[in-house]
Amino acid sequence: MYQIFKDQLEKSKLIISGVKRNQRLGREAGVEESVLQKMEEDCKRLEAISAEIDKLHEELRKKSEEAHSALNTLKSRTQTVKKAIKSNYDQTWWTKFGIPDRR
Repeated sequence: MYQIFKDQLEKSKLIISGVKRNQRLGREAGVEESVLQKMEEDCKRLEAISAEIDKLHEELRKKSEEAHSALNTLKSRTQTVKKAIKSNYDQTWWTKFGIPDRR
């Protein structure tokens, strides 16, 4: 969970519990119960969205690792093929195999 989400959730929950402990004073200040209920719903919604974001971050991390692994495998195989071509053919033939570089 992002720190800004944690901080806001903590602040909001403290206010909700404080107003609930002092309902009469909260009502006198103009804070209605319906507003507190909506704040609690907002807290739950933010917690759910944050958990979903965390899950997506984890999935992204795993996919990134997979992609880097696939990239390294492809690089290695490409280098192996290039070496085989370069060591067996004169550089005038390299372009026929798609190898544009020179020694």
